[in-house]
Amino acid sequence: MLDTLQTQLCEDTVFTVVETPVVSLFQDHQLQAENGFSYMERVVSGGSFGFFILFICAAIVVYLQRNSDGIFSAVMKASFDINQASQDARVENSQRSRNMLIIQMVSAISIALFLTAALPHISLNQYSTSELFFPIIGMLSLTVLFRRSLLWFLAQLFDLNSEFRFHRFNLGVFFSAAGLVLLPLSLLLLYSPQIPAIIILYVGAAVGVFFYLKGLQRGISIAISSSSISSLHLFYYFCALEILPIFVLLRFALQQ
Repeated sequence: MLDTLQTQLCEDTVFTVVETPVVSLFQDHQLQAENGFSYMERVVSGGSFGFFILFICAAIVVYLQRNSDGIFSAVMKASFDINQASQDARVENSQRSRNMLIIQMVSAISIALFLTAALPHISLNQYSTSELFFPIIGMLSLTVLFRRSLLWFLAQLFDLNSEFRFHRFNLGVFFSAAGLVLLPLSLLLLYSPQIPAIIILYVGAAVGVFFYLKGLQRGISIAISSSSISSLHLFYYFCALEILPIFVLLRFALQQ
């Protein structure tokens, strides 16, 4: 009996890992690998405080629009039409006077908010919106009250009650119009990353200068049309209350 010997050759299998380059899914396409956008570093926005102030202003504007008879269109028309302003100044209406006072309060808040948002862009000192807003609106309110009080004193001193009433109404109209225009600019300055801040600042400065010059032009027209106001008194008024404060503010801004 013969034993059968069976042999089986076992071959060792060697597994080798070949590193193949990773091909991108976007290879051989027409799209550019990098975009041409430049990311701008913006000043920290007003956060919830700025949004809260804007929300209050917007709510008051909506309330006045729904409960007044075209008060905003009347303000804008009176800003550019002296005859319309003269007609509105003669109207004795308590509700209209109340609405005008509310609009001026909203405009003061809007102007203070715009200055608060603009100051970090032109100053090296970095403060939060809540830290800057209350001092700025306080200074703005004191300035407006001081000018109104001084104008009232001059009107009583020289017996110019009718001229003072018309001039005070015009100042309120221009102040209200400037604040309403600056309200959306404050929103863009605080929360818009697309529009450069310097453009918004230039537009806001142009709006302020425009309405300020309109107020000067309207005041000169009132003074010239009145026989009770002399040219010398008008010159003293503009030097003391119009030109001098502007130079003081410019010097203060340049020092910052």
